[in-house]
Amino acid sequence: MGQFFTDDIDALLKSGHGDYGRLSRIKSDFEAKKLVTMEDRRYVDGLISRYLQPATQTEKPERIVKIPEKRIVPPPPAPVNVPEMKQQKTVVEKPIEKMYGKKKMRNVVISVASVIFAVLIISVVAMNQDSITLTGPGASKTLETDQTSYARGDIISISGSTEAAIIKLTISDPDAQEVWTEIVKVKTDGTFSTLVIAGGTGWEKVGKYTLTSSVEGKTEKTDFDFSPSEAP
Repeated sequence: MGQFFTDDIDALLKSGHGDYGRLSRIKSDFEAKKLVTMEDRRYVDGLISRYLQPATQTEKPERIVKIPEKRIVPPPPAPVNVPEMKQQKTVVEKPIEKMYGKKKMRNVVISVASVIFAVLIISVVAMNQDSITLTGPGASKTLETDQTSYARGDIISISGSTEAAIIKLTISDPDAQEVWTEIVKVKTDGTFSTLVIAGGTGWEKVGKYTLTSSVEGKTEKTDFDFSPSEAP
């Protein structure tokens, strides 16, 4: 008892429980004499047990039972039909391989045809390299006339170029008979030129006349029209 007893009385006085005067007297007597009657002691203990001590039975907290969630496992994926996919892939690839084979064969044919064509051109050029014929006036700068047609008395201007020092020029009538010929000296720059008067012996026929240049076994030709009638 002692200090705890007086503390309990103070608590009762503050809380307003019990008889204030009696509790004050009991406290004073106890502090003075350190004694308390049995009746007063039972009175104080009754108040303490009634108002100060906690209830002997406490409410138990409600227990919350947590139910674990049920995990939903997704079903496994359906098996893939591998043979069916492989068969479909084969069906798609076959036309591609066939098309590729056709394209490759076409490229081979084109290549072979190109080679044959090139060989033919080279052969033709090699066969005709000694006799080159140019039709029409001014077809090549190596041999040309100033006009495409002439009448009797007109002046024909002939010009061209060559690497030789001299060149032979001839004019033939429509029947391939020579009506004029001349040896022309080539200038230092490789060009040549000369003038011819249309008409005279052998120029009696109307038609296409041929001018031919000959040098070192090579010939070039160009044509022009001639009329034996005098120019107006």
